[in-house]
Parts: sequence; C-alpha cells; structure tokens
Amino acid sequence: MPELPEVHTIAKDLNDAIMGFSVKKCVISSGYKTQPNNAVFIKAIEGSKITKVQRIAKNILIHLENGAVIHFHLAMTGQILLKTQKLAKKSNQNWQRILLELEKNGGKKFLIFNDMRMFGKAAVLKHTDLKALQQKYGPEPIDSEMQPEKLWEVIRSKKTTIKNALLNQSLIAGLGNIYATEALFLAGIHPETPTDKISLENMKKLINAAKTVLEEGITHRGSTLPDKMYMDIFGNSGHYQEHFKIYLQTVCPKCGNKVAFKKINGRGTYFCPICQPINQQKGLF
Repeated sequence: MPELPEVHTIAKDLNDAIMGFSVKKCVISSGYKTQPNNAVFIKAIEGSKITKVQRIAKNILIHLENGAVIHFHLAMTGQILLKTQKLAKKSNQNWQRILLELEKNGGKKFLIFNDMRMFGKAAVLKHTDLKALQQKYGPEPIDSEMQPEKLWEVIRSKKTTIKNALLNQSLIAGLGNIYATEALFLAGIHPETPTDKISLENMKKLINAAKTVLEEGITHRGSTLPDKMYMDIFGNSGHYQEHFKIYLQTVCPKCGNKVAFKKINGRGTYFCPICQPINQQKGLF
C-alpha cells in the first residue's frame, strides 16, 4: 500500500505537471463505480481547469476551478500515471479504471487511474468537504506542529500494541507497514510493546524516528517492492527500498543477529529481538 512518501511524491509531481490543464474528457471503465456515482463524477469535473493538487494523509486531491475536488485513495494496488496520447493507448487496460484527457494550450496529457484489486477510491467532493476529511486523521510525524506529549497521552490509553497504534490513521497519519516497521527499529522499540508501557521519552524518540524515515522516503521518491505496485506518475520506481534497515532484511545492521519476522494483526513485521527488546519499558511509570 502506498504510504505518505509515495502519495506525497505523486501529489507533488501531479501539481507540477497538470496545474492549469482542463479536464476535457473523463472515461470510466465498465463496472467501475466512483462516488457518489459515475454520472455525477463526470459532470462535476469535465470542462473545469485544475488549480492545484493537494495531499491530506494518504489522499490525493485535485482541485478544480469550479470548486469540485477529485479525490483519489490508492489503497493496496492503486496507481496514478501521466502519459502522452501514444503511451496512454499502450497502457494496461485490464487495470485501468479512469482515464482523464487533459488539455492546455492545445497540448494533451492523459491521467490514468489503475487499480488491480479495486480497493482504491475515486470520488468527487466539494471544497467544503475537505475539513471533514482532514478531521478523520491524526497528526503527521513530518508536521512541525506535531506534539509528542499530546499523542503520548492519547496512545497510552489505547489497549493495543505500539505497531497497531502507528497504523491507526486516526491517531497518527501517513504511516503504513513499511515506515512503521522502519521507525520502530530506528527507535529501538519492540513492535508488540503495549501502548500503556511506552514512556514519554520513547514516544519522542519514536516520533523523531518516524519523521526521519518518512523524510528519507520522500527524498528517495518512495519505496517500490518486488510486486512493482508503486510507481510514480512517470512509471518510475521509488528507491527507498534500497535503504531499508529492517524491512525485508535477514540480518540486523546494528548487531548482526538474525532479523525476526512475525505477523501482527495480519501485517508482516520485521524486528531485531536484540536491538528491540520487548521488556525495554520496565520501570518507566
């Protein structure tokens, strides 16, 4: 699933590439459903100019001059690609759900929304809906206004593991399985540590670690795994996977011991039992 760095890369590249273009035509593949429905979706966006592209958490929002906002969530297998007319004709039609023909000063670009498993989302919103969307999400580790103390008070009241808490988008936004795993390793915290056993000191350490791995992920334009599900809008792979410390690794880069693997709530989790001991939080109350 694309996480904050991947969605950030897509949104930023789209903003640079399609701002000022108008949506000349929208084609929705047979059987695919947008929200609230396909007829409303098409009517709301065709003929309007793109004013900016924004990201909220893992959501991509394309603002239009008429006040409508195209909302994409990539979920597990969603992709957004930007192609020339020639390349658009050669794209994989099996996964294509939406095709937007964009035009500016006679020049054309084609925005393609692919979604192999159709877990993603395509909707049209009103600008006034964005506040409610934002309120669904917790703060982001890369946000300068992130308050570790406030987050600590909320998280320690939850009866779950710290790994699960990091994946709860209403508590902290942007982290998925990869970056949560990397952040926990960098902070030296076992993924199954109960949230009520996390000290404020370690909460601060974890938020700093999450900020570090997310910023590194952005620098390297995201992570592309062997399944090649994540590509940027130009069809290029990200490179953060070349810098993973613990995710998909077999040997700990800190101590040289074997990396452990365990499914936690169905999510494959890598950690070092030596560098991330489960009993590290003793005596912190």
